[in-house]
This record gives sequence, structure tokens and C-alpha cells, in this order.
Amino acid sequence: MWSYGDEDATAFTQQEETIIIGKLKSAAQESAFSLGMRKTTVDQLVAAAGISKSAFYKFYDSKELLFFDVMEDLHTEIYKTAAAALSQNQALSAADRAAEAVLAACRTMEKSGMMAFVERDVLYLLRKVPEDYQKKHCHSDEVHVRELLGTAGLCPKGGMDLTAAVVRGLILTISHRHEIGILYPQVLDTLVRGACRELF
Repeated sequence: MWSYGDEDATAFTQQEETIIIGKLKSAAQESAFSLGMRKTTVDQLVAAAGISKSAFYKFYDSKELLFFDVMEDLHTEIYKTAAAALSQNQALSAADRAAEAVLAACRTMEKSGMMAFVERDVLYLLRKVPEDYQKKHCHSDEVHVRELLGTAGLCPKGGMDLTAAVVRGLILTISHRHEIGILYPQVLDTLVRGACRELF
């Protein structure tokens, strides 16, 4: 197994750093969706990455900052999926384009398992991560929605704040998919398309 000792903690090449960060994020993501962030230890994370515990702190000041980066990477992936859907469906009406983008984002989030992390750990995580770090590394849903729709040339009738709030609400239905039952995909589709017709 590839491993580095304490003495190598400040001697990684750029390529090694990239590989290690990738392994740490992968381990954190797996733990976020299964064990949960609060039950995950730095010892478990460094074992998965093949580095020493002291080396971990070269990359992250705390495990919470690592999990925050994982959350942001997933957030970015979801919005990239939505942007791709907007780009691929330019022949559709504004409402249908927006609906395809929201549905793509919901499917990506559901497949990723991110909702389990959101429900269990995100509020705690945000309390643990310094506010200045959050402001530097995190953009609000409203900012992301504004960028997506602006790039796509779409202008919602109710404004960006309402649109971002509606999108958040639709995505949060994922956490209730089991209560909704086997018709959840059809329910989501109906809700998303109805909301987008109202917004656009």
C-alpha cells in the first residue's frame, strides 16, 4: 500500500498532493453517505489515503474542512449537470428547458446519495466551518441559479430569489421519496414541470 510517514508530510510533489487530496475526498465522500461525518475519524481518512495523521494537516486544518470541500464538489457537479441539460435542450420552451435542468439536478443528487449527508451532517458542518472560509469557498444557490439562467438566456418571472427557493424546495423532496413511494419519479416530474411553467 502506498504510504507516507510523518517525515514526508511537507515533501510531497504537486502530483502526489493531487492524488492524496483525491483519495481523502473519496474516503470522505464514502463516509459521508454511509457512516456519517461525525462518526468518521481522521485516522480512518488517513488510512484510506495512505498518509500519516500529521500529513493530513498539511492539506486540511480539520476533517470538517475536508467534508466541506466534498460538499462543494458535489454541489458543483449538480449544477454542471443542470447546465448541461440547459445546453442540450435549447429547442424546448423556457419552462421545459428549466424543468429538464431541475430534473437532471435532482437525479444527480439522488444518485450521489448526497441527501443522506445533507440531512444528517450539513447543519452541524456549517457550524464548525469558519464563516470566512464558507464565504470564500461557497456560493449561494441564488448565485448559482442566476449564473445558470443568465448563461442560458432565461429570465424567471418571479425573480431569482423565488426561483432559487423553489429549486431548493423541489430538490428537498428527494429526502421524502420513500414516504411518497414508487410514484416518486412521476410526482417529482409533475411538481418540477408545474413549478417551471409558473416561473417561466
